[in-house]
Amino acid sequence: MLEVAWELLIERGLADLTLAELGRRVETSAGHLLYYFGSKDGLLLEVLRWSEAQLWARWEESRAEEVTFGERFDLFCRQFMPQGLGDPRWLVWIEVWPRVLRIEELRAPYEELDAVWRDELARLLGEAEVDNATVLSRRICALLDGLSVAIVLGEDDVSIDAAVDHARALLPAELSARAGG
Repeated sequence: MLEVAWELLIERGLADLTLAELGRRVETSAGHLLYYFGSKDGLLLEVLRWSEAQLWARWEESRAEEVTFGERFDLFCRQFMPQGLGDPRWLVWIEVWPRVLRIEELRAPYEELDAVWRDELARLLGEAEVDNATVLSRRICALLDGLSVAIVLGEDDVSIDAAVDHARALLPAELSARAGG
């Protein structure tokens, strides 16, 4: 069901996604979906959780590989960011952001999903013995968020490679050199 909702979000965007259309596609009623998700915003949150769980599983698989700090940092950045113009995962995040401001029930689940990536980067930086890893993690993730929006919207002067380079530039000098920067 979440995969079909994902496809509808990509196809139509949240504004034009209806529980009735999703119900038709998964052969159930809009009322059943409303009961299950609580609202269209609840559906959006579950789709985001589903998407992030898939991405997180890929990240965890990559953690088993023996790689240098720089290779792992670059991989983190590349998994964090969109894959290009119109990346569906990022379009869902962009749909969620303004709703978190207006719908209190979305705030805590949103913060949990968002914190996973900052916490993971802080862990990675901590393993590399970076001072203030949590602060640096927030700074890097904020930079990547902004550059990711530019990438997903297709701004032609921002690339994934350039974004990774910008993130490396925030690392302490000794780590930046180890990360290829």
